[in-house]
Amino acid sequence: MWSWLAVSLSGFISITSIENNQPKQAIFFSCFSMLLLLCMLWGQGNLVGRAEWWVSLGLIISMVADGLYITKRFKRICFASFIAAQLCYSTAFWLVLSGQIIWWLAAMLLAMGIVAFFLLLPKIDRLIFPVVIMGMVLLQLNWVTGEFWMYQKNTAALCAFIGSLTLTTSAVMLAIHDYRQPIVFGRYLISGSYLLAHCLITASFII
Repeated sequence: MWSWLAVSLSGFISITSIENNQPKQAIFFSCFSMLLLLCMLWGQGNLVGRAEWWVSLGLIISMVADGLYITKRFKRICFASFIAAQLCYSTAFWLVLSGQIIWWLAAMLLAMGIVAFFLLLPKIDRLIFPVVIMGMVLLQLNWVTGEFWMYQKNTAALCAFIGSLTLTTSAVMLAIHDYRQPIVFGRYLISGSYLLAHCLITASFII
C-alpha cells in the first residue's frame, strides 16, 4: 500500500514540476516513479519470468522516453521510445496468453480505432503518420490485454486491460493537447492517466 502511495506522490511531484518549469526535478521524479514500479515488480514473492523481464524493459524505456519528452529533445527518438515501451508490454502479455486468438475482439477494436481516427482527424491533421503508427501499436496492446482478460477473468487481467485502455486515452489526449488545442487541466490528466496506465500494467503481474 505504501509503495503505491509513494509512486502516486512521486508522479504528482513530477507533474507539478513540469507545470512550474522545473524539468530536472520533473525528470527525476518521473524516473523515480518508474523505478519504484520496477522494484515492486522484482520484489514480489512470485517467480520472475520472461513476461516480467519484458515489462521491466518497458519501464526502463519509458524512463528514457519521459526524460526526452520533458526536455523536448530528440523528438524522433522520444517517439520511438514510447512505441518500443508499448511493444515491450504487449510482448509480455503475448507470452502469457494461451488459447485461440479471438478475432472478433481484434475486429471490434480495429473498427473503433478507425472511427476514433476519423473523428479526431480535424484535430490531428498534422500528425497523421505518427498517430497511425502509435494507434496500431496501442490497438494491438488493447487486443492482447483484452484477450488476456477474457481468458483469465481475474483482477490482474482486468487491471492489464484497463491499463492499456488508459494508456491509449492518455496518448489521444497528448496529441490533442500538444499539437491542436490545450485541454483544461490537460497536463494533469495526461500525465496522471499515463502513470496510472503503467501502474495498472505493472500491478497485473504483481497481484
